[in-house]
Amino acid sequence: MEYLLLAAVGLLSFANGANDNFKGVATLWGSGQSSYRRALTLATMFTFLGSLAAARLATGLVSKFNGSTLVGQEIYTQAPFLASVALGAAATVLLASWLGLPVSTTHAVTGSLAGAGVLAAGAGKVNFAALSGGVVLPLLLSPVLSLGLTFFFLPVVRKLARGRDCLCVEEAQVMAPATAEGPAAESVLAPPEIRWASASECQAGTELARGSVSGTLHWLSGAGISFARGLNDTPKIAALLLVVPASASGLAGANGSYALVAAAMALGGMLSAGRVAQTMSRQITPMAAEEAVSANLVTAALVALASLAALPVSTTHVTSGGIFGIGLRRRNEADWKRVREIALAWAGTLPLGIVAAAAFYLLLRH
Repeated sequence: MEYLLLAAVGLLSFANGANDNFKGVATLWGSGQSSYRRALTLATMFTFLGSLAAARLATGLVSKFNGSTLVGQEIYTQAPFLASVALGAAATVLLASWLGLPVSTTHAVTGSLAGAGVLAAGAGKVNFAALSGGVVLPLLLSPVLSLGLTFFFLPVVRKLARGRDCLCVEEAQVMAPATAEGPAAESVLAPPEIRWASASECQAGTELARGSVSGTLHWLSGAGISFARGLNDTPKIAALLLVVPASASGLAGANGSYALVAAAMALGGMLSAGRVAQTMSRQITPMAAEEAVSANLVTAALVALASLAALPVSTTHVTSGGIFGIGLRRRNEADWKRVREIALAWAGTLPLGIVAAAAFYLLLRH
């Protein structure tokens, strides 16, 4: 049974990568600032780094998300129960990925804990109150907050992008000292000048280097979101595996568990992220570069603040909410039918996880 649990957690990690890896860089591809492959590589690399860093920086999330608050420690440490949870959540997230719908792995796992918990311990012993505070409120609030902030922050970034958005290093210029005469005047060079200005103000053809401030922030925010996602998601999945004895699983304790989750997550992202990426980048709304960076900066800020405050927000919902905010600005250009489908998928993640995990528990408990 321990080996089945090992495989189930690997499958859940793969599903998480397929559904979640691209979310931090969806606006990079959607705005045309990156190719799909470059954006996916960036996201996978920084998610993998965040996953490995979680073994040192985010171990507290294992205790906070070990499922014992829902079903009790005795039930939670049983291998058939844990395997049912992992398989139920994996089935839920894989189905959503196949349909191209971005969903929260955290909500799928939470639903699976409740579904398997009802059969393992009885409905009366499942702490459903923990679901309302830990799942329902973030489900409702995080996308709304992200949507609103992106909607109102967009004009600020747009003004920046159309104004002082160019950072350039201009060539050194020959300077003639006031006291110099003849050839001596040519021996003095002014240092290269770094200018923060509009693109038209940079001297065309004379700069040594030129970069976009908003574009740079866009790439950095995408990397940051991906790193934070790996940092936050990996302990939640690894928590299901840490009860497996190292001798049975062949893993070197906690470090091996984190490494397995990180590797499977990266593999899922590289091989199966395409459908969710297409939905988030191309099917919700068109987006210009300044709109895309607005959504990513809002997402990065909210995820960072929520992590510092230990608030249970969903990166999936925050990222999607930011893209919805772009669509709200564009109104008739957004595909609101697709937005409704995504919202329904969010609402259905928890109950589908409950049903799937309960079904797997019926198969595995004997």
